[in-house]
Amino acid sequence: MLSTITVALLPLLVAVLYHPTANPSSLNHNLTAKDNVLFITAHPDDECMFFAPTILGLQSISQPPDIRVLALSFGNAERLGETRRSEFLNSLGVLGIPQSHRHIVDHPDLQDNITEKWDPEVISNLVYTYVEAYNITTILTFDDLGVSGHLNHISLFWGTQRYAQVHSPSPKVYSLVSVPTLSKYIGTISPIQAKLALSYMWFLHIADGTALRALFLLGIVSNRPALQPQDAMPVFVSGINEFLTAQKAMRQHRSQLVWFRWLYVLFSRYMWVNEWQEIRLRHIELPYLTK
Repeated sequence: MLSTITVALLPLLVAVLYHPTANPSSLNHNLTAKDNVLFITAHPDDECMFFAPTILGLQSISQPPDIRVLALSFGNAERLGETRRSEFLNSLGVLGIPQSHRHIVDHPDLQDNITEKWDPEVISNLVYTYVEAYNITTILTFDDLGVSGHLNHISLFWGTQRYAQVHSPSPKVYSLVSVPTLSKYIGTISPIQAKLALSYMWFLHIADGTALRALFLLGIVSNRPALQPQDAMPVFVSGINEFLTAQKAMRQHRSQLVWFRWLYVLFSRYMWVNEWQEIRLRHIELPYLTK
């Protein structure tokens, strides 16, 4: 009986997972071919372990923006910097990023170290260089929890905030939302859960619009409502092909493929789903700069 149910549900599961999904939002609905997007990562392999659903998703919209990816270190914690640099460039090739749009720097103050906070001023200055050079209109990076709690990841959040504080006007800056540990490693449940949530929000949006139009026709409200893309959290959900592409990109990082990263690749939500929040400026307290 159980095997019969499993066989019956398998095609439905594949159908749900097959296609990528993204909600109408400020991040994808308003972007055009005239926009220039910069992903800022801390280390080689961040691009495929955390950002692949969005990198691939933005390339599939009707007028895809110009996309660049910048890693702020060679990931030299194990003295494999040159190897990891090469792996990073190969990974971005798999993700569809042109060679001229793949950037990586080796700064003495931004070395791969899980126990070290990077200086926001140094990050801010580097961000300024790339924003000015390539007319960047949107920046995407980690949030203040860094997904994994890695201090280098968290430093990017504060560094981009520092950049936005001292340079006005600045590009829009979005941070990748960190989810609780329990939600982080649920494998294929992640995209199913995300797609159900997006479908529910779409239904509410349509229902609200229908109700408002009815009130307008009855003369209860004076302004005719217009259905616009929701000012909602931008969400990108990979389909099966995008998930497999992200896995292939991760396999370019051969020096990093120890057993626990194989588990990550198989079960992490971030291989399937990215949720974003626009960064609101905060004051950077001096204690953050204390190592």
